[in-house]
Amino acid sequence: MRKHATRRWLAGLAVVGACVAASATPAPAAPANPGASPGQVVTAGFTTSANNVTLAPGGPGRTVVLRVPGEKLQDSYTITVDYGAVDAFVEVSGSAASACTRTGTVLTCLAYQEDAPDLLSLSVRPRAGATVGRQGLLRFTVTTGRSGTSTTTSTVLVGEGVDLVAGPAVTLTGGPGATVPVGLSVANRGQETVRGVVLLVSAAYGLTPSKRYRNCRYGSKGGLVHFTPNLFACTFDDEIAPGRAFRVDGGFGVTVPRDVSAPNVQPGTATWFTPQDWADAQPSYTLDQQGSGGVLRLEQVGTRLPGGTSRAAQTDVRPNDNETPVELTVTGNQRADLAADEVRITAKVGETVPVTIGYTNRGPASSSNGGRDFYTIVEMTVPKGVTAVKVPKNCLDADIQDEEGGRPGARAYLCYQYDVIHKGGRVALPFSFRIDRAGPLTGTVQLRSGPVGTKDLDPSNDTAKILVNHASGGQGGDDGSLPITGSPSGLVATVGGLLLAAGIGSYLAARRRRSHFVA
Repeated sequence: MRKHATRRWLAGLAVVGACVAASATPAPAAPANPGASPGQVVTAGFTTSANNVTLAPGGPGRTVVLRVPGEKLQDSYTITVDYGAVDAFVEVSGSAASACTRTGTVLTCLAYQEDAPDLLSLSVRPRAGATVGRQGLLRFTVTTGRSGTSTTTSTVLVGEGVDLVAGPAVTLTGGPGATVPVGLSVANRGQETVRGVVLLVSAAYGLTPSKRYRNCRYGSKGGLVHFTPNLFACTFDDEIAPGRAFRVDGGFGVTVPRDVSAPNVQPGTATWFTPQDWADAQPSYTLDQQGSGGVLRLEQVGTRLPGGTSRAAQTDVRPNDNETPVELTVTGNQRADLAADEVRITAKVGETVPVTIGYTNRGPASSSNGGRDFYTIVEMTVPKGVTAVKVPKNCLDADIQDEEGGRPGARAYLCYQYDVIHKGGRVALPFSFRIDRAGPLTGTVQLRSGPVGTKDLDPSNDTAKILVNHASGGQGGDDGSLPITGSPSGLVATVGGLLLAAGIGSYLAARRRRSHFVA
């Protein structure tokens, strides 16, 4: 069983025309804060984590995902799952793709290096007769051949079933610098009063919140993927009676950054949670900044009904209708001019030297800020007679595109970059080159933008030379710029197709950024 690393790498580029949003059972990521996963134990140098879930009597099942956060281990994994503490009120089953055996109330499963970071997915469903308030732990033990053992737990809780439904899609229009109101709403379609709600907004660069409210927390690192740099969650204590709806007050809106690319389309998603479902989902997000402005409030639409008396934890029985897509059409006309940086190296044969490959944004717009200006690929051809001995993890061998990034010794690399780079900002990819041959040697750096059809403001400076041991001002010598057999244009086309096919609401766990960005 082998996964294609290129597909995972391309998935990290996120979704064109769609914004990743949360549901009540998101694919869990590393906890936002130490201790956010209560049973997590650090042993032998690696950690594991598993998300908590809340079920409703007679309601749908949830998925518990066991993960090894951060860098995957160069190892295989034996996983035991003890579900004896929950067997009386839930059914636990492993993925059909997993190699699992069952002995009593213990599952034993195998996972491999290629499976990381998601090692195992379990389906957890309430049994007939499950009662509100029942809870227990799933206990995971992960053993590796070389890295030791790690343990973690997942809490399974039975709560009261409710049914929130989000308001209709929101379409906005505004130019760079404009402030635009955003009308969001939520209703209760169930039979029980909903006691409090949480609103999570995950959005592209153009949908930057105009105000920061005291009852909202904001993420400085953005959403689960790089395409969603705006992330915040707001908590409301209002009770929503059956059949009633609330809307966010009229002061809520976004300010379009002045350096956003235009014309463009910037997507986002607003998702509503019960407080308990948000408690289960929250460890997947880093919300490290508290708002300091006024209080964001909900306004009831229609007459208020008496609130409920139950105090049990509540979970949404139909979370698939809790999302409102938001789309901003950015008017105007401004783009970025990305200029590839020339590299000059002077070194002796046999010497290894650090080399920075990259480009500079000359403005006026920022780059990689979503929609039509989504990502930049740096295509670098290593000079013939030079060996790349240190390679960033976000750079793939151009000829072996199903291998992991960071592979030394390739003759050409394709490096992704999709962080927002403002005017004057620079992308610097840290390589190390070993000089194997005397004489002036030449390689190239070329920039390619995506999705397919994206044009740089000045394509003439999208290509630069890598000059090794050239005389000052000279261009002679052997040109190592061999054609890349992996077909960069084909790669970009593949990227565009995969991204467009991904769709709204998909969870794509993006790789941690490896480029070094210089303001």
